[in-house]
Amino acid sequence: MPVYFVQEASGVGKAVFRPTESAEDVFLCSIDLTAYSEPRVRDLFTELVTTVADFYRRAHVAEAVDPAAWVAELPCANCTSPEAADVLHRARQAASISELGVTGSYVTGCCKSRVVGVIGGRPDTSRPVARR
Repeated sequence: MPVYFVQEASGVGKAVFRPTESAEDVFLCSIDLTAYSEPRVRDLFTELVTTVADFYRRAHVAEAVDPAAWVAELPCANCTSPEAADVLHRARQAASISELGVTGSYVTGCCKSRVVGVIGGRPDTSRPVARR
């Protein structure tokens, strides 16, 4: 998210922020180019540009990422079962769907997914003999 310094014909320099290559420039601040030649003024202007650009960077990131968007796309978002409420509660606390555990197209805990068996254990341990 670069910041550009543009010199205008009127003797004014302005700083603009461009969040993406296809986005419009956002005006940050401007300065008289005669005053800009002073080192102290240049330092203060640079500090101002950096501070205002950081504000727009934070605002751009906050607008671009909607944390609730992926939660609304879950199959459980339209379900009324108690399991769906639990899944949605966990989803709102997670950063991404990968933290919830996905089986096929359903999230772990969804009423539409079932555990049919678990394979595990240690094959080198003895097992009881089945009685008839």
